[in-house]
Amino acid sequence: MNFNLYNSVLFAGILQGFIFAFIVLVNKKYKNKTNLFLVGLLACFSLNNLQYYILDTKIISDLPFYNYIYTPWCLIIPVFTFLYICKSLHPEKKISAKQKLLFIPFIIGFLTSFSYKILIAIDYKNDALYNVFSYFPTLIELFAIALNLFIYVYLFIKIRRFEKENREFKFDKIQIKLNWLKKILVYLFVLTFIWMYLMYLVIINTKISFYPLWIGISLVTYWLGYIGIYKFGILEERKNLKKYSKETKATYSIVEKQKNNHIIILENLIIDQKRFLDSDLTLDKIAEELNLSKSYLSRVINAELGIGFIDYVNSLRVEEAKNYLLNPEFSNYTLVSIGIEAGFNSKSAFYSSFKKITGQTPTEFKKDTTNLS
Repeated sequence: MNFNLYNSVLFAGILQGFIFAFIVLVNKKYKNKTNLFLVGLLACFSLNNLQYYILDTKIISDLPFYNYIYTPWCLIIPVFTFLYICKSLHPEKKISAKQKLLFIPFIIGFLTSFSYKILIAIDYKNDALYNVFSYFPTLIELFAIALNLFIYVYLFIKIRRFEKENREFKFDKIQIKLNWLKKILVYLFVLTFIWMYLMYLVIINTKISFYPLWIGISLVTYWLGYIGIYKFGILEERKNLKKYSKETKATYSIVEKQKNNHIIILENLIIDQKRFLDSDLTLDKIAEELNLSKSYLSRVINAELGIGFIDYVNSLRVEEAKNYLLNPEFSNYTLVSIGIEAGFNSKSAFYSSFKKITGQTPTEFKKDTTNLS
């Protein structure tokens, strides 16, 4: 990868970080205290990379860079990581006074750097001061590495403890989030060890490039933004849709008069108990629960309802999706969230079944109903 390509990837990562942060700040759907800490993390990643992008592209030379631009963003990145993960684990808890003390190293570093910039601006001449400050960025980065490692180890222990205390949620959305948080820490650990090795090479006066670290940060920035905001935005939407579904009794049925008692029992199980919302629901599972043979149940469904089991279940899911699409409260929700929470296992399956049953795509249906209202 040549220099220009490195710069392009680095700049793209910087831009993505700012874009993701902007999306959260202006979109009510994503704006919550947990995501605000994620915004802080993404913004600091991008600001840190931006200052080194300015330096490496020779927009400004070394001395003016450290005299006027350099800011120790690396000291606050682990703090926002800490706050984001803590808030993800315990969204109901407020950030304590002790946790806020983690901002102190950044505040000291920032004020020291800012004071030095003022002295430079007023042309204060003191060779001893300049010599001391020449070591300042290196000392800051070494301290930041130690702070990163300490906080990341602490967070990993905290996640493991939380996991043990919530074993009953092993296959629930909580476990999905825990796995996500552990992945964040693994990636940040890798970046920190790369950073540590590069700083070692700097100390022994080896000529090196920090581009592997900055490109890694750019990739993590994109990954954090996409998964943390978009994917978990979908999970949050699904949680609200599930709550609405539980509070709303399903009244739809595709048959008016049941001639077979097994159909009454079937509808009680699938509709009243909303089993059709389970994307893993199969004819085998239902037959086993009703103590009927699969072939017999299939014949009864086809004879009494005039439709196959899969089409029957999908028709109920489509009706559920319609309820979500018609509700103004969910007007800004993604179709992915609506389709999956209605019981489909993918966006494509949702679109295909919705089109087959209604003659319209979910987007067309939503547009038509919006125009009518």
